[in-house]
Amino acid sequence: MPVSTVDRRTKRKQLLRQKILDVSRDILLSQGFAALTMRRVAEAINYAPATIYLHFQSREQIAEELCFAGLERLYESLQAVTGKNAATRLAGFARAYLEYAGSDPETYRLIFMADPQLTKAVFTHRDSGGTGEAALGLLVKAMEELQVGSKKRVAKPIELAELFWAGLHGLASLRLACSQALTGDEFRLAQVLAAAITDKISPERIKEQRPQRSKG
Repeated sequence: MPVSTVDRRTKRKQLLRQKILDVSRDILLSQGFAALTMRRVAEAINYAPATIYLHFQSREQIAEELCFAGLERLYESLQAVTGKNAATRLAGFARAYLEYAGSDPETYRLIFMADPQLTKAVFTHRDSGGTGEAALGLLVKAMEELQVGSKKRVAKPIELAELFWAGLHGLASLRLACSQALTGDEFRLAQVLAAAITDKISPERIKEQRPQRSKG
């Protein structure tokens, strides 16, 4: 078989696979995960349901791949944060995280809020490429830098990073699921969280906060 023919077939398969993902994403954004079915996807692209199964075994597999892509975008958002020091980056991470959650709420829900088994699969599946760990690693590095020179550490960098992520996820989830539960702006609250952690673990901030002994 000529190489050009093989290339065209491969290209068609790739285009169809991407079309399935695009349509599935549209369904998720407009109607949520419950509305995503193999038959509905097939109808949207004018193919028989059997064709969809040639590319994906289930709607969960489609959702996982969309989650992998969403997690990659979250990582890229965090990676783009710059700052002259760890405290500045931590504040930037807080804003970037919430901006991502707000810009793509259905994917965020799908990754973190739709199904515990799906979330576990996204973070542990080999196809995820370790993106979740890489995103967490950015936070861990900032916590390590904040604790440089500290004689007494309140917690391990990984614990602080997970605490920070949990706080940001809590704010994002409340805004998406029950915005009335937040009396303040989530971005301001995220900055308060970042500042509170920095003030607690940074030797420079701790030194600044110590009461000065009066002379005499």
